[in-house]
Amino acid sequence: MTKFTKSLLALPVLLLTATLLMMTGCSLDDPKDPSDLINAPSVEDAGARYVAVGNSLTAGFMDGGLMMAGQQFSYPNLIAGQLGLNRSTFTQPWIAAPGIGGVSGANATGVLYYNGSSITVLGTTPLANVQSTLLLAAAQPTQYHNLGVPGARVHDAMNAYDHASGYGGTNSFFDFINRAALFGNHPRTVTIQGNDVTYQSASQFYQAVAKGGALTTLWLGNNDVLGPATSGEPAAGFGNQGSAAELQFRADYTALLAGLAGGLAQRNNGLTPTIVVGTIPSVQSTPYFIPKATFDAYVTSRIGQVWPAGTVEAGVQYVLFPALSWISSPAGGGGATPIPAEYTLDAGEATDVGTATAVYNAIITNVAAAVDGSGIAKVGVVNMGNVLAARSASEKTHFLFLKGLGMSTAQAAATTLFSLDGVHPNSHGQGVMANAFIDVINALDSSSIAHVDPAALPWDPTYGMPQDTKAGAVPVLDPQAAEAMAGIWR
Repeated sequence: MTKFTKSLLALPVLLLTATLLMMTGCSLDDPKDPSDLINAPSVEDAGARYVAVGNSLTAGFMDGGLMMAGQQFSYPNLIAGQLGLNRSTFTQPWIAAPGIGGVSGANATGVLYYNGSSITVLGTTPLANVQSTLLLAAAQPTQYHNLGVPGARVHDAMNAYDHASGYGGTNSFFDFINRAALFGNHPRTVTIQGNDVTYQSASQFYQAVAKGGALTTLWLGNNDVLGPATSGEPAAGFGNQGSAAELQFRADYTALLAGLAGGLAQRNNGLTPTIVVGTIPSVQSTPYFIPKATFDAYVTSRIGQVWPAGTVEAGVQYVLFPALSWISSPAGGGGATPIPAEYTLDAGEATDVGTATAVYNAIITNVAAAVDGSGIAKVGVVNMGNVLAARSASEKTHFLFLKGLGMSTAQAAATTLFSLDGVHPNSHGQGVMANAFIDVINALDSSSIAHVDPAALPWDPTYGMPQDTKAGAVPVLDPQAAEAMAGIWR
């Protein structure tokens, strides 16, 4: 684990950048990509090396899981296509259907799909068969270009290499994306101003440096806010300025971005790398967090009135999406039981989530500006909050709610930017994000990479399976799907 003391946290970013430049450039012999590692071309060149570091948003996680039908529309893969790269020159950890979302007993649950009346799970795979039947690129002898790991937090980027070392200690996505079992893992510790900084050779960070991209996108931090928010019970002030979480986030993000800049510059024989980072959009702008008034209107459309027993918490501002399953279950008692606190955010909790988002975004933008100013790398920032704010309210509304408002399946599918899990974008949303990154890349490099056409992409990887069978019915979220969704953040 990375060790930071108060004296290290007080170091200027540029000093840490220079130190990490020397650190990351000293030994990059494993894991090694045998392809052209030195003197990378400009990012606009069709042969440019592009690497993506991130979490589920980067990985192409849609409908509560990873599956090839969705991964092909990940924003990194869309950007790679605009650079002229293909599946040989931009690789991802491809997953066969029914995909991998979480674990239920002895099975891996697949992605979600809309069956015409509700959202359910596409299928399951015995855990013993995941390696042999689902992991289509497990034997690729070099690192993937898309290194996004669902569930990854900022600290994980330098420190996680398998499920046990990632946040929570149970995230198997680290096992089959970082693949320490294939490459091996070697902890490395460097002393900076008398403090030890440790990172892992099978981490996203080290693999990205070893891959040697001329262009790298980095979008992490979402789960540092999303995890507490989706619990429904975030600790008061969890991300406030000066809190333990904020200090750790600042130290981890500084080391990560500075290390990438220095390591990539060294790896590419002095070429100035281009790094584009993304900020954290408001989690409350996603369909997973339903404004209380919207939730009340939806419940009224089903039972003729707002939820009779109300909520455990007073002053509720948001109801979490899985509550749609809870109210239809025996636990809801037909309206006789108050909605539990884990399914809601009250005013104070919503404020804490918003504060953490703003504080962490300030860290991201300030560190990016400092590293860019050092001249070691060209660093630009995509303000994802602004990207979402520019979209219409209907585009940020869940498919089920659009159906509930009377839209046809086709109309709802063409409108929403989010997949069925309510947090992760569908292919349209991934296209919007790809264009936001492309705009910043073009500005940094005076390039002219063309935009993706989001409207030309299929809206959802499982759309078109069973079509509407209950015309006019208001769709619901079935319990198995709700359990699978909750597993995303466990």
